[in-house]
Amino acid sequence: MKVTNRRSGSSLVLTGLIGILYFWLTDHRLGLASRLTGSPSSVDEANQAFTGTIVGIVGSLVVVGIGVWLLTRRTA
Repeated sequence: MKVTNRRSGSSLVLTGLIGILYFWLTDHRLGLASRLTGSPSSVDEANQAFTGTIVGIVGSLVVVGIGVWLLTRRTA
């Protein structure tokens, strides 16, 4: 395996995991940010932000998948 494939794959996996963590922490409904600040958010805000959270998490999962694919590739 080339070092560049391994480096690229591991950096994509790390970036994807950081993205998942970011979108989970900043969500109004599921995240820890709203619980730690103590400010209650309205139901409408939580519902509107949830779609962006799901899109962000799915996008981050795609980045993790590409990184894992690069890590498992064999060179010719």
